[in-house]
Amino acid sequence: MYQLIAIPIISAFIGYITNVVAIKLLFWPREPVNCCLFELYGLLPKRRVEIASSIGAIVEEQLLSIEDIFEKIDTPQIRETLVNRIMEIIRTRISSAVPGFIPGRITHLVGNGVDRVLRQEAEEIIKQVFKASQVYLSEEIHIKKIVEEKINELDIQQLEDMVRKVSSTELKFIEILGGVLGFLIGIIQICILLIFPL
Repeated sequence: MYQLIAIPIISAFIGYITNVVAIKLLFWPREPVNCCLFELYGLLPKRRVEIASSIGAIVEEQLLSIEDIFEKIDTPQIRETLVNRIMEIIRTRISSAVPGFIPGRITHLVGNGVDRVLRQEAEEIIKQVFKASQVYLSEEIHIKKIVEEKINELDIQQLEDMVRKVSSTELKFIEILGGVLGFLIGIIQICILLIFPL
């Protein structure tokens, strides 16, 4: 009787330990270890470069591109803010550049004239700058490469910590699931032994 009760408990323990070891092997060993017939090497350290490349590609193709960035920053509100800031800088420069003997009324008229011209032209110029910048940056900056380099620069411990931080709940669930499945397999074994005794 005790042997029958022990079967699901032992099976649950084996299932749990198996999954704990399997998860550990995602990260360990960090350096290849020769075990006679095979080489033991953690999945993450072994395939780090490929994983970094895949994550970079996913980020660039599906999550964030230069076009997405410009879509967020090239808005009427931001253009208006830039125009106002440019106007403010130019007014300050004009005020400091105009000699003191020129009457304030003339300085004011010149400032207003410059304001009018700038307000008519500045937003269009900013639009063109954004457009040209987007084309240039799309050709010169590759988000995939940036993400890939950042991941490859991480110490393997930092990378492990990051993965565990993101998926700690899921990894713990997998460990527990191993125990639950092991227990169920043990119950099935008991049923088989009771139906077909040795």
